[in-house]
Amino acid sequence: MSKLLIKNGRYINPKTNIDEVLDVLISDGKIVDLKKEINSNGSTQIIDAKDFWVVPGLIDIHCHLRDPGQPEKETIETGTKAAAKGGFTSICPMANTHPPIDSAALVEYVNKTNQKVGCVNIFQIAAVTKGLKQEELTPFEELKASGAIGFSDDGKPIENLRLLRSALEYAQIINANIISHAEDSKLCCGGAVHEGFWSTKLGIPGIPSSSEAVCVSREIELVRQTKGKIHFAHVSTKEAVNLIRNAKKEGLRVTAEVTPHHLVLTDEDIQDFNPNKKMNPPLRSKEDQEALFKGVLDGTLDTFATDHAPHTHEEKSRSMVEAPFGIIGFETALALYLEVFYHTKKLSALDFLRKLTVNPATVLDIPRGSISINEIADVTIIDPNHSWTYDVSSSLSKSKNSPFHMRKLKGKPVYTIVNGKVVCKN
Repeated sequence: MSKLLIKNGRYINPKTNIDEVLDVLISDGKIVDLKKEINSNGSTQIIDAKDFWVVPGLIDIHCHLRDPGQPEKETIETGTKAAAKGGFTSICPMANTHPPIDSAALVEYVNKTNQKVGCVNIFQIAAVTKGLKQEELTPFEELKASGAIGFSDDGKPIENLRLLRSALEYAQIINANIISHAEDSKLCCGGAVHEGFWSTKLGIPGIPSSSEAVCVSREIELVRQTKGKIHFAHVSTKEAVNLIRNAKKEGLRVTAEVTPHHLVLTDEDIQDFNPNKKMNPPLRSKEDQEALFKGVLDGTLDTFATDHAPHTHEEKSRSMVEAPFGIIGFETALALYLEVFYHTKKLSALDFLRKLTVNPATVLDIPRGSISINEIADVTIIDPNHSWTYDVSSSLSKSKNSPFHMRKLKGKPVYTIVNGKVVCKN
């Protein structure tokens, strides 16, 4: 019987609203005791968590692992190692691999590969449409039975609204969620950065805010019609935040996420023409960023996510127009979110951690997000005050496309524990 005792830590469990110093005893992959003082015996591994947070394992409900099909960018092994280094115990990779995750066999491939070489839980997102071609729905029930926990054609908007309506109806039958990449492809076609002052000044084709807003608007209308549910990925504009806020007030089953790069960078930051600042949706205006802050604080934006999107150095060495969209994010996300919301005292520790634990678990019905007795021992131990500098060359991701190289950060996971086993120690 393997035992792990975490002593003297600040135990923070947003699901039960408990924030106090407690010892945590783990045995055979489960939480077996929570007390002010738990005595160890000789067979117990001890972690002294004094001055650290002991929290439910962090959950990232939006990332890309590039496996199958693009091992030069990322593999399940390298991606899960990077996730563990960032404090994530569970991740939800999107379906836009090569080939796309549109069959039960491919979901099983991911899960079996992860069992062999991975180190965190993978809860796979499957494609909404076969081949991401927007012509025919995938077999939702079969995919869910194989382990898929949601459906998305992320990377592409579903612009066939009849098909999206059917997807919302079928997903409702099996109690699953559709994850929307809200973007009108005709409005954004050819754009590389946010359409505004800086795109005009720098001579780079722009992507207007309306490309996101019109898509969010029409998809909310379908939710209203079908009584289904939808989750909006990587929200970036003030218009989208307002639409989602109003939909929630109406009682519609709508949730949304925000990414760290949209909270700490704006389109003003693209003046150095760094392709590692090219992502989709693009870095928006300061006004949009302020709307995202407000959306997080008032609950309009339910969860934090990384949108970890690895690309090779060769691809990201191209011009802003030619380089692919996307940046890596597993290892910097926690510190960036702490910088924006916790160290500025905008959110308490409990409310901050909700966005990374119980809320994402609730949105996608993932059986994680808490650390209570008899629950699976997925635990992240965090030093919220550790100051460090991010050197992308030390990243465990196979790709190094980060705009945060040499950025000074504050807050770091020190232990990542999955199913009672320490998988990463920083």
